[in-house]
Amino acid sequence: MSDLNDVVSVVITDQTTAIATASFAVPLILATFTNFSERTRTYTSITDVGADFATTDKAFIMAQQVFGQSSVIGAPPPSVVIGRRQVDSVVFTPTVADSTVYTIILNGTTYTFTSGVGATATTIVTGLKAAIGTPAGITVGGTATLTLAVTTPGNPWSVKASVNLVGVNTATETWPAALLAVDAENDIWYCLTAETQVLAEQLALSDLINSMDKIYGLSSADTVAPTTGPTDIGAVLNAKSASRTFGVYSATSATEYPAVAWIGSQLAVTPGANDWDFKRASGVTRSILTPTQITNLRNKSWNFYRTKGGVDIFQDGNMFDKKPIDVRIGKDWLKARLQEGIYFRIINSLKIPMTDTGLLIVENEIRAVLSLAESNGLIDSGWKITTPPVLSIPATLRAQRAAGVFVIQARLQGSIRSVSIQFYLSV
Repeated sequence: MSDLNDVVSVVITDQTTAIATASFAVPLILATFTNFSERTRTYTSITDVGADFATTDKAFIMAQQVFGQSSVIGAPPPSVVIGRRQVDSVVFTPTVADSTVYTIILNGTTYTFTSGVGATATTIVTGLKAAIGTPAGITVGGTATLTLAVTTPGNPWSVKASVNLVGVNTATETWPAALLAVDAENDIWYCLTAETQVLAEQLALSDLINSMDKIYGLSSADTVAPTTGPTDIGAVLNAKSASRTFGVYSATSATEYPAVAWIGSQLAVTPGANDWDFKRASGVTRSILTPTQITNLRNKSWNFYRTKGGVDIFQDGNMFDKKPIDVRIGKDWLKARLQEGIYFRIINSLKIPMTDTGLLIVENEIRAVLSLAESNGLIDSGWKITTPPVLSIPATLRAQRAAGVFVIQARLQGSIRSVSIQFYLSV
């Protein structure tokens, strides 16, 4: 049909260019390890995690808490991102045994040494050093222990070992620096959780997350938490009204990471469809708390996992600013979807005219987001948009091609957490 080009010329403009949309269902596990050289890897099952980590590794235990939640009590995330904190050197101590294979996997290459009769730590390390040789970018040393290190601090690398070589990592960057490096490589995640339960480190992560459109869930077994003492991380963050951090107090936090289990059960639920209060979880030991301890925890905005009415549940579902977790997520969701919807329309149009008709195009994108938010249960019906008439926009703004201010009025739908009943019974 090309012979018609001189009669009817047709130009097709593609107006379906997709843009990246923010995910609110993916958690980030930040940990210290050398299992892979990339800053992050994304996993869709605990089986995949097990291919890179031992079942005793903290990253594996935390991922297991995420993937181990039943859909009956929430919606397990479709994936989890595991991020690496930089380690520049690892010291391996051999478990001495005769006629035993010792294995090092360095930057993807496997090196082995088999001990003989009368083995010692020194003979094992000497044998491993000979097997490894002098790989580029790696320093190999030690006598009774094997030390492997990157020649240039900060360089990416990976090293794993057989279970008979016990490794000790030396982290060489702060947790905030690690988080920034991870986010620069992969920012698809929304909720941070980290292996550290050290107050100063949790505080530093909370301060950083407060400058991002993301949230942070932490766990702590600090015995000061259920008291009136002011030194636990909950008391510190509550005093700062940390609006993007929530915490779970539990005596078993160091091994169970209860906040991670809670994240695993609730994060992937559509924003607006759930309240994090009164939710169950798998793999979390309930706390036995006195009424006084509960009061103290609530005064510091701590959440906790306890038995109520014969059911083990998380309470209270709040950030450290005492506002509901679901409200914080809902606000972030609204902001992201409004930005994405309008940006999508701008880049897929030859132009949006600076006219009342053009402003209506923007308004319709806003309406689409608010309608979805109402459908999801995030906002109530009766919301209102006020679109500025084009001639009401100051000429200086129109000259800058700025569309003025659209005003949205809406009410968060919220949820019911308590009920009062007055019962008058007579005969």
